[in-house]
Amino acid sequence: MPIKALLMAFSVAVIWGVNMLTVKGAVGEIPPFILTAMRFAAVAVLLIPFTRAPRGRFGKLALISVTFGGLHFGVLFYALSMIDAGPVAIIILLGVPFSSMLATYFFNDRLGWKRLSGMALAFIGVTVMFWDPTMTELQLPLLLVVFASFMWAVANVMIKKLGDIDTFQLNGWMALMAAPQLFVLSLIFEPHAFQAIAAASWVAWANLAFTVVMSSIVAYGFWYHLLKTQDVNVVVPWMLLSPVISVIGSFIVFDETFSLLKIIGSIIVLCGVAVIMLRKPVQRKVQGMD
Repeated sequence: MPIKALLMAFSVAVIWGVNMLTVKGAVGEIPPFILTAMRFAAVAVLLIPFTRAPRGRFGKLALISVTFGGLHFGVLFYALSMIDAGPVAIIILLGVPFSSMLATYFFNDRLGWKRLSGMALAFIGVTVMFWDPTMTELQLPLLLVVFASFMWAVANVMIKKLGDIDTFQLNGWMALMAAPQLFVLSLIFEPHAFQAIAAASWVAWANLAFTVVMSSIVAYGFWYHLLKTQDVNVVVPWMLLSPVISVIGSFIVFDETFSLLKIIGSIIVLCGVAVIMLRKPVQRKVQGMD
């Protein structure tokens, strides 16, 4: 991989790793549904003026906006408002084995014993993390993260079936359709959302700006450029660096602690996902984890 591509891959991993921390910081001040809605609204405003309307695809994009926008990001942000960023960064990787499972059904991908072993390791690792005594009262948010990772996998299947579409066109118009859904959820479940927005510090707004500009636009732009110009097998494993950065950052920024069971479970998950990723090139239309 050329130096330029190497730096781009490293930048994407760092951005997505830090993004988990910025979202965690933001949901500490701004309710998760309204925060997600503002993220998508900002992405739409920044991207749509520079993209064409996806004629004939609005129905499919609307469905993707539900799965990827509301049911993935909305649920993920909600879970982050209740649980530490470190475990979330690891558990969300279940999207990789979920994607492999769905690919066998929708695209007739064959699962060899090594990929099956990787999937088993990933789920065993998450189970070990669930056993940790400190996680006993956090079963609901943990399950929500698992659900969000599954919705990420479902969205990727839908995106692949959508066919060839420009990355920014996809993200911009999907964001435009997702934002109203999250605003409605916020009106229903977050009656004091606008008061929280008015009282939010500059740090919360900076965190939101980071997730909009750096994660949703810059990182995705780099990511898809790499997938188009470099060997997918070389590019995709860089995704494994993101949760490591998130976990390390959670120690530094939020003073989070990892017990022995969490550490063991995290290592098992990372090993399982690595086996899946390194066994077969991931489809070029795969979305990033953040």
